[in-house]
Amino acid sequence: MATDNSLTILDDGNGLFGTHVTLEDVNNSIREQMDTDLELTPESEMMVIEDGNVSGFLLRNFGNIIKGVITVLQGFSSCVVLISCKWNKPSDTFPHKIVLKIVSFSHIKALISKAEKEGIFTRSETEKKNMNENFEISIQRIHNQEVDFYNVLGKGEPENLLTPNVYFMSKFDENNKTKGFIGMEYIEGSVTRHSYENCTVKEIQPVLKAIAHIQALTFSIPEEEIEKTFKDNSYTESMKSMMEGEIMTGIFMHTKNQNPERFGELVARVERLAPGILDFEKAFNLNKYIDIPKNVFVHGDLWSANILFAPSKDGSMYACKVLDYQLSHMGNPAEDLVRLLCSTLSGSQRRQNWEHILENFYAYFLEAMQTKEIPYTLEQLKLSYRSYFPMGGLALLPLLGPAADVKMKSMSEKTAEKSRKVLAEKIECLLQDVEKFY
Repeated sequence: MATDNSLTILDDGNGLFGTHVTLEDVNNSIREQMDTDLELTPESEMMVIEDGNVSGFLLRNFGNIIKGVITVLQGFSSCVVLISCKWNKPSDTFPHKIVLKIVSFSHIKALISKAEKEGIFTRSETEKKNMNENFEISIQRIHNQEVDFYNVLGKGEPENLLTPNVYFMSKFDENNKTKGFIGMEYIEGSVTRHSYENCTVKEIQPVLKAIAHIQALTFSIPEEEIEKTFKDNSYTESMKSMMEGEIMTGIFMHTKNQNPERFGELVARVERLAPGILDFEKAFNLNKYIDIPKNVFVHGDLWSANILFAPSKDGSMYACKVLDYQLSHMGNPAEDLVRLLCSTLSGSQRRQNWEHILENFYAYFLEAMQTKEIPYTLEQLKLSYRSYFPMGGLALLPLLGPAADVKMKSMSEKTAEKSRKVLAEKIECLLQDVEKFY
């Protein structure tokens, strides 16, 4: 893959949609990794289907908190392209559509420039230099983490793990500073469901089973491979940056302002507890406190928008794929469960069913482990859930606020009002339970 090492991921590119990735780069990866002489022709139709539009809100509201913005924007540093494939030769086996996820800084760069001109976002030259250097390193690391973990997941059964078919990938390295991408299957008719929508317990059962099988896969992978996969992991650093100091103060303020009468006193009480809740040493080493002997694979960002849903024959929806493993890491078995339940279910449904859901999950886990030694008990899982909930709940507030706000701007007022009611109920129950479990 040809690359100019004088360029960085922060520079504008001459490739697809302003990125550094060209059609030739994609075709080279297709030939090498799909073992074929087929290639996409220039007649292949391409359209951007996602480009990190949440970042604009973050800049407007947290623009001068440099460290926090660097980390939060990492999650929106992708240009996601849908390719309608025109192959150079007829093929019945190659995909008709491919989703191409390209690491890109272009839209964030444009937003920062616009925000600086408007006086919303200010940086000294030193801050600008540090931000650029840190951002480049960070987004390369989280992209490579996703690539490495997809390779690990490839050793399991995709139908159990809900992983999409990954056709080809390109990592960053010493010789490739600008071209990071993943090409994967497109699921026709699938949709994502944001935090302002409520799922049913039935609809998320496939995700529970997938998490169980991913955790069980931990015990089939050699220890040296696990260590290699997570040696440059940035999860703890990312979480700290998103939840420390002023960035957390801004999140509490935004949450309160969503509905001051309903949330004001509740937010104030939780904010007073925050210094004790944000015990990162305990949260990142929770298994030590619960007496679970080994960490398990954790998705790290398992919320509603990272799950694809498809319609079933009876008209209901079911979870069919789990996406976005940039924050995958080794951790406690309840981490993904807290994030999943709080983002997908209504607050009342979560409260009413969480123990039963954990029991269902544990049954899936026992089945997936087969004859292997079981590393933790059901009671340890429930204790883990209660112990992680305060930290995990606070980590979700931006996704129940800023991220949802951006999406609701394009809705009709009637639809937006309905969505705000869903969110308000989730947020109120979430904050009450953060206080309760703490």
